[in-house]
Amino acid sequence: MMIKSTDWTTDCEALINIREKVFIQEQNVSLADEWDDKDESATHFLASLENSEAIACARVLQENNLFHIGRVAVLAEYRNQTIGRQLMQFILRWCQQQKPDFKIYLHAQTSRITFYEYLGFVAEGDVFMDAGIEHIEMWLKP
Repeated sequence: MMIKSTDWTTDCEALINIREKVFIQEQNVSLADEWDDKDESATHFLASLENSEAIACARVLQENNLFHIGRVAVLAEYRNQTIGRQLMQFILRWCQQQKPDFKIYLHAQTSRITFYEYLGFVAEGDVFMDAGIEHIEMWLKP
């Protein structure tokens, strides 16, 4: 498996494909909730198989002195194979190399809290609804 950082212009087709399957088809997220004006300015990450099939993605937004990780998605047939973990570890290393003093956070679906805790994130605040799915804010422990 290969993981790379990329941008929307270069890899939008692969990014759209993964996010449509995971968020729109599987999780019934509306088009209006999934597609925003932030993709063009985000740094995207794409995990691909040796045959170059894209199987997982995520994006990072820079907000003042923060990195906001979002849209983390792994195609259903590739889950529970550590792909999501490897993708997140790659992203965390990337963030820390870019701006070591920036704090890192995300809005986790509550069903994924344990996954993010394993990576060093801690939940803060109250559960909230986003795109009809329960989420909670999580921050990477320093």
